[in-house]
Amino acid sequence: MNTAVEMIKQLRNETGARAMECRKALDQSNQNYEEARAYLREKAAQAAEKREDRETLEGRIELYTHNHGRIGVMVEINTETEFASRSEVLRQFAHEITLQIAAAAPLYVRDEDIPQQVLDEQRLAAVEKARKAGKTEGIIEQIVTGVLEKYKSLHVLLRQAYIRDENIPVAQLISQAISRIGENIVIRRFIHWEICTEREGE
Repeated sequence: MNTAVEMIKQLRNETGARAMECRKALDQSNQNYEEARAYLREKAAQAAEKREDRETLEGRIELYTHNHGRIGVMVEINTETEFASRSEVLRQFAHEITLQIAAAAPLYVRDEDIPQQVLDEQRLAAVEKARKAGKTEGIIEQIVTGVLEKYKSLHVLLRQAYIRDENIPVAQLISQAISRIGENIVIRRFIHWEICTEREGE
């Protein structure tokens, strides 16, 4: 990217910020693209946090099939207004989320959706493995924390690395969409189907 115009265009694509905001971020960072991008992403996250308590009763259902219909995804995404739910910004965002789910196959939307029993099982397995390896109790607790964090990063949609840019989590993608649309956006739920190649009893 050799010109300010090119950097502004790329920043808009990557952060969802308006052109004026991108220009301002570049000016503040002395035309340092990485610093400007980090600033805009942080600003988007802060804006999203301020809106997270707003009620979202509108929205859209997005459907997607992949691999000649062998994988299917349905996701419900909620917004504050019907106008936002029908916008091109939300349509594009919803499509990206279905692609993410189809490719990465998360099990939950957010951390709170994970059943406590699942976390307990993950913890128990990690403790037993660490003890068999002769680890001390202090080290075991660190290992367990790492195992649980890894499990969440793999199976929680909002924690997963975005398939088009592994440097950002899906949660940051939501912040960018909120910045563009100017309303709170919530991924309510999703379903992921995949054709089973084996039948029970076979």
